Amino acid sequence: MQFWIMLLDFLGFALQCYSWIFVAYILLNWFPISRDNPIVKFITGLIEPVYLGILKILPPLRIGMFDLSPFYLLIIINVLSFVLERIRNSIAGG
Repeated sequence: MQFWIMLLDFLGFALQCYSWIFVAYILLNWFPISRDNPIVKFITGLIEPVYLGILKILPPLRIGMFDLSPFYLLIIINVLSFVLERIRNSIAGG
């Protein structure tokens, strides 16, 4: 029982870290930064496979000149975090 709670806590923490890395990815796309930087390569390699996969399934979300497609991934991350928290609470009994 304790193992599952710890696993769900870890997965929740990993999702939270991934969402912050995704926010960093969005901010990096706003600024003219060299894509050869190792940190930028790491963030891009971590985010783009998931983000581009979602964009293949869902249509682009554009309002005027604003691309709101990144909200797709943020919503999915928040839903997964919510589900993990509910499962954790039901296992923990509270």
